[in-house]
Amino acid sequence: MGSDSPANRLGSTICALCSAGGRGLRGAIRVSGPLASELLESSTRDLPPLTGDASKLRPRGVFTGQFDDGEGTCKVLVIWMPGPSSYTREDVVEFHLPGNPHLLQAALDRLLKLGAQIAQPGEFTRRAFENGALDLTRAEGVLALIESANEDQRRSATALLLGGLGTRIAGLRDRLDDLRALLEASLDFDETDTGHVPAEELEVLFQAALDRLGEASQWESARETGADLPRIVLAGAPNAGKSSLYNALTEGGKALTEEGQEVQESQASRLSALVDSLAGSTRDVRRGEISLGTGRATLIDTAGVLDLGEGVGSKFSDLDRRAADRSRQEIQAAHLVLWVLDGGAEPPLELEPPGLVVWNQIDRDGVPPVPTPIPGALGYCAVSARDRLGLDELRQTLAKMLGFDPGSPGEAGAGEPLGRQLRARHLGALRTARTALEQAHRMQTEGAPLDLVAEALRAVTWELNLIEGSSTPEDLLDRIFSRFCLGK
Repeated sequence: MGSDSPANRLGSTICALCSAGGRGLRGAIRVSGPLASELLESSTRDLPPLTGDASKLRPRGVFTGQFDDGEGTCKVLVIWMPGPSSYTREDVVEFHLPGNPHLLQAALDRLLKLGAQIAQPGEFTRRAFENGALDLTRAEGVLALIESANEDQRRSATALLLGGLGTRIAGLRDRLDDLRALLEASLDFDETDTGHVPAEELEVLFQAALDRLGEASQWESARETGADLPRIVLAGAPNAGKSSLYNALTEGGKALTEEGQEVQESQASRLSALVDSLAGSTRDVRRGEISLGTGRATLIDTAGVLDLGEGVGSKFSDLDRRAADRSRQEIQAAHLVLWVLDGGAEPPLELEPPGLVVWNQIDRDGVPPVPTPIPGALGYCAVSARDRLGLDELRQTLAKMLGFDPGSPGEAGAGEPLGRQLRARHLGALRTARTALEQAHRMQTEGAPLDLVAEALRAVTWELNLIEGSSTPEDLLDRIFSRFCLGK
């Protein structure tokens, strides 16, 4: 653990911009630590004093005054939150200023000159965790809420933040503590003594602990994480090469069901996209998982987008219309749309919704390297799905557009959605805890010495501590909190 680790900076005073970057109506700077009140009084004017007659800090409140950055003053709204009744359980102050980036930077520089240190990513929440205001599951809920990209993810993160898992673990811990206390107390008595705990009573306590553990596992398993990978949808006219591109990009990847579950190998071959020179050969939706640098995404192949026309005399069937409607639904739900254009065909006048243009079939004679500029195009990639040309460049572009590092695959799971990573960590520890609890139960029923049974139960508590953070390795804590943005 480095000397500049957030765990080693406890006791210092940190500050950071906690509002979105760029210009806005207001911007906010957050400060936490023992110098918070001193920084507040040194950098502001026209505020009431923070100390009263008994030299005690004024209770929380909202005040208006002037902020002095050393060059001039401006109006400021101050939110004062003395510890321990604050997010970090330290003295906390927020300065809400006009949202000019240069003014906010000048205010931040002023606070640094007065003795604050710039906060590291996640350091405010790390302090809340270190100071006992949050267990690790709630801190992870904060991070998941910040990174949530849809309503399902927001609800899942909120459930974690509000202590849904932590409360269930606390109930399980109480049962384990009762059980271990009785086991250890029984060591001093034999079966004829009044202090001896009958095996039937221990069995009841073991079953209660197993039930509590099952409840925690079921809650976490059922928690909707919105864990779908980013959705990339292939769109374009019939016979533009979407299915060929789908097959080329998903080689070696996982086939997925409509619900996002992995398809067994025996079924996967049936989900490869059919390729034919006849326009409209794709009628259904096919999904596959692809690797993009440090991340992964779901690639979705759809039917061609057609101008179906209206009226009884239309040449398109009801099946054509249903396939086109399904394609539009997938396009509207996409994180990123890949507009696959036939390099030999006339490009569209406009793309709606906007997306990345894949200029396909560049292996054909006479195809220009890129089309003329098209409104709605977020960029252009020239490829030949048939000859596998330009696919590496396309993957790198997709990785960048989805926020992944395009250069290297990184560590296992690095590209998975945060909700999926957190749930996997929790469920892994709960499974190990159940194995340890069942082993201790088996030892007790087989007549093992009670001190050994009690010791076996400590392995269960250890796994719970890993979830809640009290025995979590420092490097894992660093990785979790480093994902936070500054000011959180």
